[in-house]
Amino acid sequence: MLTDTEPRDFDVDRELGFVERLFGGVDRPDSTVNVVVGARRFIAGWNSWRVSTMGLMHVGVGEGPEIIQMFGRGVRLKGWNLSLKRHRAAGAELPEESAGLDELERLYIFGLRANYMQTFRDLLRKEGISAEPQTVRLPVTWNFARATDLKLIRLRKERPYQYLEERPELPEPAAAGLPPVTLDRYSRLQAVASGGSARRPAPGRDAVSLKRCAPLFDAGRLYRRLQRRKRRNGWHNLIIERRTVERLLGSDDWYQLTLPAERLNAGTVREVRRLEEIALDLLTEYTDRFWRARRRRWEHARIEVAPLTQDDPNNVGAYEMTLDAARERLVREAEELAGVLREGRFDSLRHWYEGLQLGTVAVAQHAYQPLLYARAERAVAVQPVPLDLHETYLVEQLAVLARNGDPSLQGRELFLIRNRTRGRGVSFFDDFGYYPDFIAWLKDDRSQHVLFLDPKGLSRFGGRERRKVRLHREIAEVERHVRATDPNLRLHAYVLSVTPAAQIDDGARSAAAWKRDGVYFLNDRNCLQEVITHALGRAPLPA
Repeated sequence: MLTDTEPRDFDVDRELGFVERLFGGVDRPDSTVNVVVGARRFIAGWNSWRVSTMGLMHVGVGEGPEIIQMFGRGVRLKGWNLSLKRHRAAGAELPEESAGLDELERLYIFGLRANYMQTFRDLLRKEGISAEPQTVRLPVTWNFARATDLKLIRLRKERPYQYLEERPELPEPAAAGLPPVTLDRYSRLQAVASGGSARRPAPGRDAVSLKRCAPLFDAGRLYRRLQRRKRRNGWHNLIIERRTVERLLGSDDWYQLTLPAERLNAGTVREVRRLEEIALDLLTEYTDRFWRARRRRWEHARIEVAPLTQDDPNNVGAYEMTLDAARERLVREAEELAGVLREGRFDSLRHWYEGLQLGTVAVAQHAYQPLLYARAERAVAVQPVPLDLHETYLVEQLAVLARNGDPSLQGRELFLIRNRTRGRGVSFFDDFGYYPDFIAWLKDDRSQHVLFLDPKGLSRFGGRERRKVRLHREIAEVERHVRATDPNLRLHAYVLSVTPAAQIDDGARSAAAWKRDGVYFLNDRNCLQEVITHALGRAPLPA
């Protein structure tokens, strides 16, 4: 314990008190806080993305759960591209200057009376988790030995758009040329009646304007908060002027807001602040749409056509399986599977390993063999992640169509590859990290149709799902740029819903209406034939 007479290298202010809360800003890039010292309340009383080193004193001598809490603080990281994983674990391409990246992304733990690690291991064993995992490598075989001349689109490797010298300025709506921003706040409203039952708004929804409430808003605060969202969302090269924010608040021709009209009768400061939050959400969506439109225009001019080869990032090369070394059945099945794959026995490789809760499927139309699939719960960790049952069904049904020469193919060959995520596969509107699950080719001697297929559940139809569906139409703009250099290449995008149309939370649209937007339903017997027929039935290629 230090006294006032002892020399020290830091200042102590005993009169400062609790003037400022430092935790609120500890995660900011400009934070000057580098060391946090605290007692046991750190176990449950703080949250930070920045933890890199932890020093523990007299911790772990008693119950084990506090160790889980403490370690959980240190492994809570944003990760590469907000994947919650470090670069290597996420499969990301490493930066050029990455010699010390592993060190920067590693969590270091030091301690006095350091028996916490043993406590941690004992707790893992009690929960049935091995503290000494074993890794088994499962090789795959590239299946397209012959020259298939399959083509992929990729963005040229250049400096990311958000870091360019180009500085677009957020415009007023008339100059932006964007469709109106839509925001429905009825979905967030739910009152509870006195009997405890949920009471929802009536089906009729009010379209309202915030224009007459705008004079009550603090325009400066909204401007500052929009600037913070700009930094958080990575719109680094975008210029936002305060006068633009003020003019947007004073007009209502750039958005469509549905909200109970009585909510506009703000009689308290709290009610005004709630309306400010809605205004901020509208401003954010408007800014986001403009920035993404500018970036998409920039990217479209930089898309190139590349051949699919064995060294393509979508080729996994091998699976890495991590399992409990103490569970003999798992180890035995993993080694058996690895032996089968090393020998390349793919004649009828369709087998389920009960202990591993993993299955294998090999089809001649896929770029590599085999694919792994799993149920929701599996006993081992596998990278890349195995297919789920819906994805497996898609692969096998496409193989059946190709093997039987289905009329929908119109005599074309069908090829398929699983599209990897996290910077390896083909992505669209990359700020949202959308990687359709599969890429299929319909090829003849003259042309190639490339289909991006994404089997997905759509029970909750939010903003992210809407963007995926919108790709069905937007990919035509990508194709327009591609065909300037390769006129015989066509691009298509479809969402294959595992959710029936009646169960999608987006009104009462019919299945036919969904199909017009590129959403087909895997529970329909002829789903894949309809998708292929639609793709091949688009406007013919030029002679």
